[in-house]
Amino acid sequence: MASPACSPRAYYGWRIVALMFFTLFFTGGHGFYTFSVYLPRLIEALKCDVFSATIAVAVWAIVVGLASPVVGAFMQRFGARNVLIAATAAAGAAALLMSVVTTLWQLYAIMGLSGAVVAASTLVPAQTIVTMWFRKYRGRAMALTLMGIGLGGLLLPPITSYLIAHLGWRGAYRVIGLLFYIVVLPPLVLFLKNRPADVGQAPDGLTPGNEGGATAHTLSGVSTRRAVRSLSFWLIVGIYVLQLYATSAISTNTQVFAEHQGFSMMMAPLFMALALGVTLPGRLVTGVLCDRFSPKVLMAIAGLFVAAGPLALEICVVKLGWIDFRAIGLFALLQGGAVATNAIVLPVLVGRCFGDREFSRIMGLIMVGFAIGILLGPTSAGRIFDKTGSYEMAFFICIASALLSVVLALLIRPDALHAEFKTAGGHP
Repeated sequence: MASPACSPRAYYGWRIVALMFFTLFFTGGHGFYTFSVYLPRLIEALKCDVFSATIAVAVWAIVVGLASPVVGAFMQRFGARNVLIAATAAAGAAALLMSVVTTLWQLYAIMGLSGAVVAASTLVPAQTIVTMWFRKYRGRAMALTLMGIGLGGLLLPPITSYLIAHLGWRGAYRVIGLLFYIVVLPPLVLFLKNRPADVGQAPDGLTPGNEGGATAHTLSGVSTRRAVRSLSFWLIVGIYVLQLYATSAISTNTQVFAEHQGFSMMMAPLFMALALGVTLPGRLVTGVLCDRFSPKVLMAIAGLFVAAGPLALEICVVKLGWIDFRAIGLFALLQGGAVATNAIVLPVLVGRCFGDREFSRIMGLIMVGFAIGILLGPTSAGRIFDKTGSYEMAFFICIASALLSVVLALLIRPDALHAEFKTAGGHP
């Protein structure tokens, strides 16, 4: 007998979504998108060249990727709530430490700390928490949650620029650091719960207490060891690396490409700014689709979006010479769709393939691909431009990588391990 559902307003999970959206606005928006705003001031203060300063980004990316499996293991052992609260406190400390940087080695060290903080306060914990609270409506809940990162990325850079203009870059870091303690941390301490059982509920608002409720109330899936031995795991890792390689290569080099092709310094930033804006409705639409269609098909569609972005730049800008808003708008629609679709579908696909029993550990291992994609994509595209004076070869490599990810996505069998799913207590 299916258990009755509680009122949508009464289900605590939607409050968790709102809390995660608010948290990611700060942790994700600041962690992923504001460093470029500080970069010119850091170069000036540290009296270094651009390459030396951007090494800090490489350090950050490596640590984010390598720390993610550790974060997943910690969450499995100590709970997502404790890890996220500690990481948010550490995010405030990292911002305050950045305000006193005086040498390059200090910048590298603190950016390494920031990488660990971002890994523990953004994607893996948020995706794990949503996975615990939702099954039937996991896609739309994940979308609403991760929209916080997109909105933070849209609003925090200009806010940071305003703070730098009025308080200096050190003052801006101090304000951001204090906001983590005054604004972000208290709601997490007061309202965050690990799973529905903590408030006497079950995923999606099902009422526990009978057969249907008990089933909905129990974590199930395969172990991390079993997941890693499966073909689906490595297909997902391959897809993540290939798609992140292409999207990061394009997004990091778009400014240089646009100015090289003749766009003004005012117009060139609009390529990525508008793409980031597209991710907001794009995430929501993708979330709804995830609740209705196979996530492997949606991941294949994400690959097509990824391929279409550089293809549009090659055809419209390089070949047809569109140095106007037609090219910017088309690229923003395609690149924004690629980022939004990949971000939402990935955790849903992982949950569908391996269950929620050890989701945080499995997701943490897959996030190692973040470091690989971020390291290889932007640097290889930049290197190609340095050698050839053009991004055309880089665009073709990105297109090929994205199309290969489409093939890998279609090979996944999301239900391949379902017969092996066991509960957290070890029972089938």
